[in-house]
Amino acid sequence: MDTPSDGWEYLGRHPIRFEPPDIVICQPIGAVTVDDLRAGMAYIDKTSKQIGRGVYYLADLSKLTRYAPSMVVENFKNFPMSSLRGSAMFGANLYHRAVVDMILRAVRLLKLEVGRIPIESFPDETSARAWIDELRRKG
Repeated sequence: MDTPSDGWEYLGRHPIRFEPPDIVICQPIGAVTVDDLRAGMAYIDKTSKQIGRGVYYLADLSKLTRYAPSMVVENFKNFPMSSLRGSAMFGANLYHRAVVDMILRAVRLLKLEVGRIPIESFPDETSARAWIDELRRKG
């Protein structure tokens, strides 16, 4: 899969890119809307189809200011499971880590299929990438 010369595309104001062999990295900036979330999910699905397997989603949340947890859960209801092998987040403040934990609990309580995907939050990018490497090794 080809990427722009600088590697980054934009979903609204949020930079996103594919990193071979199988990572989609995004840095949400400011508020995330329903349309932003849908565009991100479409990007993941498109990328997965282009490389012929699921991708790992890596999210740098250090510049995120807000989003509605209910919209995330709602959009997860229709997420194409084969597109995502795991998701690692890093750089989130305490509030956003708590919100992510709440969303994951809701997804699992609602028994949404996406709840079976490994999803973790990490203090830094190095730890997040190491976890993804471990998931790859496990197959």
